[in-house]
Amino acid sequence: MKEIQRMSITDSVVANIKELIISGEYQIEEKLPTEMALCKELKVSRTCVREALRVLQALGFVEMRPGKGAFVANYKQNAANPASFAYKTDGARFHDFMEVRMALETLSVRLAVERCTPKQLQELREIHTAFVEANEIHDMVKMIMLDELFHNEIVNCTSNPLLIDIHKQILDAFRIYRGDSFSNSSVYKNAMEPHARILFCFETHNPELAVNEMKKHLDITSRDMAMIHSSHERK
Repeated sequence: MKEIQRMSITDSVVANIKELIISGEYQIEEKLPTEMALCKELKVSRTCVREALRVLQALGFVEMRPGKGAFVANYKQNAANPASFAYKTDGARFHDFMEVRMALETLSVRLAVERCTPKQLQELREIHTAFVEANEIHDMVKMIMLDELFHNEIVNCTSNPLLIDIHKQILDAFRIYRGDSFSNSSVYKNAMEPHARILFCFETHNPELAVNEMKKHLDITSRDMAMIHSSHERK
């Protein structure tokens, strides 16, 4: 394993672990070393390793299993068949996805606030902090990935395996629209304050307010991204 020369560059850690996965040193379904072990091997901080694993998760190379750790995802299948969920979403348009997200994520945030563990709450805090930092340096790619991870972690906090599985399918199919949003940075800047308010609901253990804040957040997202997609359709 190569030693990372610049500890502050998370992208170097991402590239290093990704290379080890693609080279076959870490096989699909294999459990990755613990965060502490990766810190020692790569000579980086635990915060850096955590953020790198989140990025790799969003890229489809790593799967985080609650209570078990990080595992190598079936990235080859994902790359070979990016439309694997197309048969379930045939004919669905952006507003269809947003209607489903509204129902799914408002239920999820209510359950998540009620069931969230201190460790999961800390994970949400760290994801939001990284999201804010990515905005400060105008790293749009990282912002998009961290936005996805923030919402995904909320669903994971429900500890409902059926809800988690349904959300994963919607998440994978929705990525085509997330990709389109690269053209407009305001979409993700507009998520900054809503994410902070949702996190506040976790901090204060207020599920009712969390539902309202999630509705507001998704309404803003729907408005902003619908504008982007309608402009694309007119071209």
